[in-house]
Amino acid sequence: GSEMCKETEEEQIDWNALAKADIGREQLEQDGNLALLLQGRETGIISLRLKTPVIDLATDATLRIVETPEGRPVVEINGIHSEEKQHN
Repeated sequence: GSEMCKETEEEQIDWNALAKADIGREQLEQDGNLALLLQGRETGIISLRLKTPVIDLATDATLRIVETPEGRPVVEINGIHSEEKQHN
């Protein structure tokens, strides 16, 4: 089976949705994360800022593409809680 790591086309990504989280296509391309995404892998840690009328949240997150039940690729944003990084 070829369920593992299905390649995604750049055009299939909802760039407008990502822009709302302050994630730009050029930025992802420059730091190599876009290539990882399209290969079905998880990106490195990205700093993003989620701004809506009710929330203004700066967070670190990784991105990866998951398929909806309809088989459409959507980008999943996995927030990283800063508390978890401070294990001494």
